[in-house]
Amino acid sequence: MPNRQTDWPEEFDLDGQPATPEPDFELEIIEPEAAPEPDQAELYLPESNPEQPEASPQLPLSEEMQPPRYAVALQDGREVVFQHAASLLESLEAQGVDVHYQCRDGYCGSCRVQLQQGSVHYHKEPLAFIDEDEILPCCCIPKSALKIKL
Repeated sequence: MPNRQTDWPEEFDLDGQPATPEPDFELEIIEPEAAPEPDQAELYLPESNPEQPEASPQLPLSEEMQPPRYAVALQDGREVVFQHAASLLESLEAQGVDVHYQCRDGYCGSCRVQLQQGSVHYHKEPLAFIDEDEILPCCCIPKSALKIKL
């Protein structure tokens, strides 16, 4: 019995016709697009100072309706005021206080400071482990005047 693999010479296709070495289509070489430049790591800096908001076209708030102002005393004798910012960290940064941080979401704990006096409210429950006398300024706002140690 003949071997089917050797029945046809290599230069013929299955129909017995001579194989054409050139394909009947043309290959197009597609060049890859240039890779986008990697995002650069940047520090988060608000476009405006959250503790000095711009004037609004709305009617001014009455004295009773003003956001509460809380004094934040630092261990080096400086005092800043928290009133408009979304977090204590944002307020401290806007007023020139250098606080080490990495995440701004309450899970890394690198911004922890010691709370010596006062109380805070966490708008996002922190996931980092903190002691009872510590707070994470990245995810809290004051509920009273504070005294903190950076």
